[in-house]
Amino acid sequence: MSDDLSSLRPKARSVVRMRVHYVEVDRMGFLHHSNHLRYFERGREEFCRRRAAAYREMEDAGVLVVVVDAQLQFKTPLRYEDVVDLELVLAEVKHASIAFEYSLRRVSDNALAATGRTRHAFVSREGRVLRPQAHVLELLQGEETIARVGELD
Repeated sequence: MSDDLSSLRPKARSVVRMRVHYVEVDRMGFLHHSNHLRYFERGREEFCRRRAAAYREMEDAGVLVVVVDAQLQFKTPLRYEDVVDLELVLAEVKHASIAFEYSLRRVSDNALAATGRTRHAFVSREGRVLRPQAHVLELLQGEETIARVGELD
């Protein structure tokens, strides 16, 4: 039996709208490369929040979701005030880990700015690998229960 549980149902996805802030750009006026991973993190938080599986609740229950691998490909630069849509797909669910795939696009012209993938392990506060409770995996793989376009609307 495969350890991959992703094939059990359609892949969950969210699209999160964000704006490039002044503090996030470099001297050239482009979104600094380090901030793309921050956008991925903001997107994951929102993905979970929209499914009532917020990080805070998982952490309060003693389950931490830690990044164990990150991949990022830059395509087109983003600038201050650009509005972007980050599409996240829960690409893989295993017994003790999950993986997300990302596409970051500028809204004004639909230009692909970046793509990426992250893998996350479920661990205890002591760093021991955990299998999350079944209901957490159900929430993560489910449909959005909170409808929002951006992070704060």
